Amino acid sequence: MKEFEVVITETLKKSVKVMADSLDEAQQKATDDWYKGEYILDADDFTGVNFEAKELLPEKIKVVLLEPRKLAQVTEIGCKFEDLREAVGGNIDIIPFEDDSVIVYNRDGKTQGLPLNRALKNKEGRVTDIIAGKFFICKGEGDDLTSLTDAQIKIFSEQFKKPERFYRQGDEITAVPYVPNKKDLDR
Repeated sequence: MKEFEVVITETLKKSVKVMADSLDEAQQKATDDWYKGEYILDADDFTGVNFEAKELLPEKIKVVLLEPRKLAQVTEIGCKFEDLREAVGGNIDIIPFEDDSVIVYNRDGKTQGLPLNRALKNKEGRVTDIIAGKFFICKGEGDDLTSLTDAQIKIFSEQFKKPERFYRQGDEITAVPYVPNKKDLDR
């Protein structure tokens, strides 16, 4: 079950007559008198109600975090922009991915010379891109980033479990998964 916030706005409206030399003065007199309690709006002045619902987003989301030279890790990160930037170590960008998920990464990772992390591959298994620096995978729902489902966590944790080393073979780059040793994990 999800949590929602519903804002209820009731509208009360009353017309009063004010003697003044100008429109601005009339509005100021009415405002001053309302603050003094001269005009009280009640149920007879009710003109309508509006209900506006929105889903409350959690403070943290569950993601698969991928760091260079490290095994995939399931963790929670904050949903604020600053939290997202901190998670990837810089300016964020988003790539639509599979199964309603997105990859959130440091868009400046390559130009900053960050270590290569994991390869993105097409359906034939060919490397189409390599992400440099830390990134994470989460669910993308419209403009909102949300937690991955348990099934997605299982799929992406396995798909990106091991870090990769990259080799050029002719015109192509090959990504070879490896098990990091203690030296790699301490970096």
